[in-house]
Amino acid sequence: MKRNVRFAVPRAAALLTLIAFALIMGACGGAVVSQPTTAPATRPPATTIPPTAVAGGSLPLDAGNVLPWLSVYFTNPDPPDQVNNGVDRQIVPLINAARRRIDAAFFDFNLPNIVNALINAHRRGVEVRLVLDVQNGSQNVLAARGRDAFDALAALKNANLSFVDGGRSSGLMHEKLLIIDGTVLFTGSWNASWNDTLRNNNNILRITNQRLIANYQRVFNNMYESQLFGRRRPEGAQTQRMTIDGVVVENYFAPPDGVMARIVAEVKTARRSVRFMTFTFTHPDLSAALLERKAAGITVEGVIENRGASQGAYPTLFCNGARVRVDGNTYTMHHKVFIVDDNTVITGSFNHTRAADTINDESILIIRSPQVAALYKQEFDRVFSIGRESATVTCEAAAAGVTPTPDETECPDLTFTCSQFTSCAQAMACLRAGNERLDRDGNGIPCESLCR
Repeated sequence: MKRNVRFAVPRAAALLTLIAFALIMGACGGAVVSQPTTAPATRPPATTIPPTAVAGGSLPLDAGNVLPWLSVYFTNPDPPDQVNNGVDRQIVPLINAARRRIDAAFFDFNLPNIVNALINAHRRGVEVRLVLDVQNGSQNVLAARGRDAFDALAALKNANLSFVDGGRSSGLMHEKLLIIDGTVLFTGSWNASWNDTLRNNNNILRITNQRLIANYQRVFNNMYESQLFGRRRPEGAQTQRMTIDGVVVENYFAPPDGVMARIVAEVKTARRSVRFMTFTFTHPDLSAALLERKAAGITVEGVIENRGASQGAYPTLFCNGARVRVDGNTYTMHHKVFIVDDNTVITGSFNHTRAADTINDESILIIRSPQVAALYKQEFDRVFSIGRESATVTCEAAAAGVTPTPDETECPDLTFTCSQFTSCAQAMACLRAGNERLDRDGNGIPCESLCR
């Protein structure tokens, strides 16, 4: 399947000019001109690496430097497991070029080349500071189809590289951030994991603006240096709203900054359209805001990860006429994106749930840029085009305009952890809905302290 993401017009024109020139020169000199499939090894680390051809078609993995301070990348999960063609190839060279310090916080952390690059940086004297959610995240890759098993925590231990376990927080340490030498930030929905890189739909933003990086740095310092997580972490964004090269950007962190209220307020400003892609969507205030916009004649379209969709906002939206689908990825549609009026993008680590808003460590960016929105709209169109209507939803059971309150046989939130359940029945419901982390030993019994 070919991706819809394309270079901006000036870059396309420049590319066509270069190709035409090469063809003319080749014809004059009798040479055969071939397009390179890998980036030159001599390219400076600070420059965005151009897209390469991968199996199954020419699928660009990045949108280039869409703004002077921002590059946007989308993962390519179709076909899956295309090793050495993932978005990690945009990141590893920068880790390898780091000179002073690397700060990283990830929920899932098991991608071998990222882990090994951080270990190598540590060995050459770079300060590497890690925050992981060891209790709930996935820290290993099982051997399958010719690949070796990999245990990230064992690799860190063997290299004497310590980390802070954010899993001791009240909810999930669900951040996804990587700061290199204080000058480059990667954030978005992407974890440094095998699945998030090669199988799941994700978006990653590379940011070089220092004021914006300072927000993430402060939150990271709270987690790493003070070991404050979730409700215990008092500080959110240092500068919540700023203008960067004429683009208005807002940045919020959960729980301190009231993230869900910010998203709901943004949705309510829509005058033409609201489109979304989300892994988990259960928050009733957000579904109510979308239905209010639909009633006002605004286009409302969305894609929700198939696992657990019938337990969340999907029935309410679908049964009230919104154009919503469950995703078509065999693995996981992991975006957490809203696009408002083809002008504003909301993205980050934040799933659209109560837990994300009140107890998890999360962040979002609100970027008011038609250029950025156009890229995310292309990704939305691709994801939406392979989605489908749920076969399990019955509209008779969906209350008009309100997300039903789940009972013990329903899963309110796929990001729940065992400590948040009060009954085995609800833990079992969430395991059936797709929250496989509840069954860490794979015996079919989730949360064994409850389900003995």
